[in-house]
Amino acid sequence: MDTEKIKSIMKMFEESQISKMDLTDGDLHMTLEKETEAVEVIRKPVIEKEIGKEEPIQVGTPVKSPLVGTYYQASGTDQKAFVSVGDHVNTGDTICIIEAMKVMNEIKATTSGNILSIEVNDGETVEYDQVLMMIG
Repeated sequence: MDTEKIKSIMKMFEESQISKMDLTDGDLHMTLEKETEAVEVIRKPVIEKEIGKEEPIQVGTPVKSPLVGTYYQASGTDQKAFVSVGDHVNTGDTICIIEAMKVMNEIKATTSGNILSIEVNDGETVEYDQVLMMIG
């Protein structure tokens, strides 16, 4: 693979929403990865038409999908899930995988804390920017 092709691939990766990419071409293997920024979301309670019912305030950091693909909670069907609700994770821990175009993209925790909720099911198709789980 020539250097111009490598530069072109790196430029496309940098301009994309993908956070990690592994590429193999013959005996050349290249891994590109970029940092993602954590965002804290605090939702205000919504008062429903029925008196006394409010939506609970959800505090925590959402982990959003950086790409469209298939969500997997483990590295294989016979493997233990990376995380479960209540588990403690540290920044950079792998928390799930999203498969896109036959590439397995490890999704990392953007902050340390406990898994408050997992918003998607194993094998479910996820959209770009969809909340996968909450860490708090």
